[in-house]
Amino acid sequence: MFDYQLARVEKKIALLFRRGVFRDRQVYLFGVSENSRQIIQILRTYHIEPVNVLDNDRAKQGSYCSRIKVLPIDGVKKPGNRRKLYIICSHYWREMAAQLEDKGIRKENILVLYHIETLREHVSQAVSGRRIYQKLLRRYGNVPIFVCPYTGTGDIYLIGAFWKQYLKKNQMEDYVFLVITKACEKAARLFEIRNVEVFDKKVDCACLIQYHMLCPEKVKITLLNDSWYQIHTNPLEWFRGYKGLDFTELFRRFVFDLPETARPEHPALSNMDTELEPIFSENRLQAGNTVVLSPYSNTLADLPDGFWAALAGRLLKEGFKVCTNSGGSGEPAVEGTVPVFVSLEMAPQFVERAGYFVGVRSGFCDIISGTKAKKVILYDARNRFFNCSAFEYFSLKKMGLCEDAAEILFEEGDGRLQDEVVSSLKK
Repeated sequence: MFDYQLARVEKKIALLFRRGVFRDRQVYLFGVSENSRQIIQILRTYHIEPVNVLDNDRAKQGSYCSRIKVLPIDGVKKPGNRRKLYIICSHYWREMAAQLEDKGIRKENILVLYHIETLREHVSQAVSGRRIYQKLLRRYGNVPIFVCPYTGTGDIYLIGAFWKQYLKKNQMEDYVFLVITKACEKAARLFEIRNVEVFDKKVDCACLIQYHMLCPEKVKITLLNDSWYQIHTNPLEWFRGYKGLDFTELFRRFVFDLPETARPEHPALSNMDTELEPIFSENRLQAGNTVVLSPYSNTLADLPDGFWAALAGRLLKEGFKVCTNSGGSGEPAVEGTVPVFVSLEMAPQFVERAGYFVGVRSGFCDIISGTKAKKVILYDARNRFFNCSAFEYFSLKKMGLCEDAAEILFEEGDGRLQDEVVSSLKK
């Protein structure tokens, strides 16, 4: 969901929590999606752990969504029990709610968090977008404006990896680079991108895009995304994975229109030993002997808590120090490990100093892809992304971001995975 829609959902969950709606309830989410992952993170800030995520797709059943097992609806025992609460956040909420009702679940036990925007809301957003555009013109003049509508740091990193080549091709020096979050701003600054602006409010991005769609001839706006679903006339997302079109290729060809010889370029990393030393000292981590675990992903399937706890325990026995790349209560540390949060601006240096990295494929993997640390990246073998597997589309090696990572495909119940990870780290 768009970030401003997420903020709306956060407020609604907070209100329902205060009213006691979640008290003594067994919570289920219907549908494996980015929306569900975002909602799970919000629920965890209230110490609410969903029981399962439900999905009709057999390929997803048995996998994990934010470390919660995915089941078919029929896998829920006594689904009509009044203590059970089913959360839906999808454009297809009507069909999904009807399916739950067919299973004997009462309407009052179904919580729909999806909001359908009206024409009036869209027009109102466009008017606000015009004001935002005029404000940018007053500040920067009539220069090209680039909008990065997505919160994924991996997208920003890939944009940065082509940015110098794009500017050179178009003989461009002055511009404005708009992002949604502070995290995206930090990812952009890794590449020394100029005039980086963070939208004042998350809804402002959608407003500016609405104005761009309504009056394209009046603006100099370019969306730096391979297919943003607010631009409903752009069918590019359906080419993802088609005939080998991976993440890098889609950006290179369709976002930047660069030649086949263009390759993504990592940023030059500044020395941050002075800033990192106290982090390692305070958390009793050892340079060159610390494994950074990254178990979270907002887009792709991940692994259960039990796997990470067992892996951490084994790594500790092997003599490693172990920490978790943790973003707070919504992303708690793996049991037995130290939670560490470092700014994205120093994340590559932190991982390189640690020496080892193990994570499910996420945007954070892009950020640290150019480091000299030993890296193990995990992909669910059944995870699909449009016309190909998630591995085929997001493989760091195939994308040209990393040649030295061990990329491992796993399936639910794969007892050899822990051995493969440890073996890859010790090579």
